[in-house]
Amino acid sequence: MLPRRIHLGVCGIGYGHAARSLIILRELERRGFTVTVSSYGDGLRYLISAGVNALPSPPVSYGVLPEGKVSIKMTIYRNIMLPVRFLEQLSYELGYVEDADLVLSDSRVSTTLAGKILGKTTFTILNQFNIRIEYPRYRRLIEVLEAACYAPGEIWGLSDEILVADYPPPYTISKRNLVIPNRFLGKTSFIGPIIERPEEDVRRDDVCEIYGLDPRGGPIIFYHASGPSYERRILTRQILPILDEIAGEYQVIATLGGDEPEYAAKHLKVYRWIDDPMKIFAISDLVICRAGQTTLAKALASGKPVIMIPIPAHGEQLGNALSVAESGAGIILEQDKLSRETLESAIKRILSNESFRESAEEYRRLHTKLNPIEQICSRVA
Repeated sequence: MLPRRIHLGVCGIGYGHAARSLIILRELERRGFTVTVSSYGDGLRYLISAGVNALPSPPVSYGVLPEGKVSIKMTIYRNIMLPVRFLEQLSYELGYVEDADLVLSDSRVSTTLAGKILGKTTFTILNQFNIRIEYPRYRRLIEVLEAACYAPGEIWGLSDEILVADYPPPYTISKRNLVIPNRFLGKTSFIGPIIERPEEDVRRDDVCEIYGLDPRGGPIIFYHASGPSYERRILTRQILPILDEIAGEYQVIATLGGDEPEYAAKHLKVYRWIDDPMKIFAISDLVICRAGQTTLAKALASGKPVIMIPIPAHGEQLGNALSVAESGAGIILEQDKLSRETLESAIKRILSNESFRESAEEYRRLHTKLNPIEQICSRVA
């Protein structure tokens, strides 16, 4: 008998996990499954705004300095009671999982563990197995913390199967955070990024008309704000005035991830939220974004080169950015070096060198061969 009740636990840091989990949820419901969903923080707000009756879980997060840089000290301070908070999360998840026939965990340690404690078939979806800490100071402390960060991987390893929501090697975006122990490789599959399918028949003229762009005008640059709310706003506040200055030579459109614009732009098109950003990716010549895996996957699946501005000292984003830069599909621009001069230089370098677009096009071709949602649903069935 097919399992009809599924519990989906979603990591709530940023929008990426929630966005891909929403795609999974909609397809499972379409196929007749009853699905409960739990999350916290940005993820919970995203799911609720999408009309999902999401259940709350106690939040966890990392510490951030005023300039948007990840702070080791603040992370430790904010999570000084992490063992207690984790047990609290686990208690919530045990209650949510109890009536489920099958458990899906999107990077939620508590969901995976709850599923196995209750003897449920459990699949874990992730794009980061081990946590890298990028911080030049306190090296001894960093070594201790990185060792402790292997604990989630051991729990994820209890899953019946680990589904990596990333491109298979050598195109893996998060490969620096996917050093998976040999003992777990037999239960690990690379299924591809879980994102909306890029539309193959997007009419450039129609999309440009909707957003006030000239289909025969200058290159279209898409600034796509994403990531945790504070770090997202920090970059938007810094980059919008610069984009407004260069919007005469280029056509610039920005979506702010749900944030209200704090800058009165004169030349660029600014939107608080766009329901279907894949159409903007499709018509763009270049994407500017953080270096979260989901956003990068969307840009690359659309065949668009990227200028990546990772969250400072954020190990996962720095690793993602390095992987994409090494593939030739993008350029890294550090946040503390962001200026009109550095941004214009990066833009001109990408637009004048066809190799960036060709490298991004390789990701697009690969993405057309992958079907991660079917991979998940076939296992559930």
